[in-house]
Amino acid sequence: MGRREEIAESIIKFAQDNDLEIHPGQDPLKWADLVIKKGGCPCVPGRNHCPCEFVLEDMKETDHRSPPFSPRNRCRCGLFCNQAFIEEYNRLLAEWKSRRKWTPKLKVSS
Repeated sequence: MGRREEIAESIIKFAQDNDLEIHPGQDPLKWADLVIKKGGCPCVPGRNHCPCEFVLEDMKETDHRSPPFSPRNRCRCGLFCNQAFIEEYNRLLAEWKSRRKWTPKLKVSS
């Protein structure tokens, strides 16, 4: 197993061990690529590992002023989130999809 796979595996294990989810828009392997490229946490300079030891602390402090991005729902990087975030994310996504209207473009022959 290469470094990329080890990092992705540690991300998944951290989420499982702490009753967290990986954000639906993130992929552990792609995130591992960022960690390797940045030499540590891709979001917060000076944090040398991902997942870093501050994830759970960050989740208590993160406040983006509107649900579902309220305190305790996701980490600073947005990689880890809790079930409340997932539920709200899925609700908003379904609402957005139901509002989208598709209008086919008609080709006019000349």
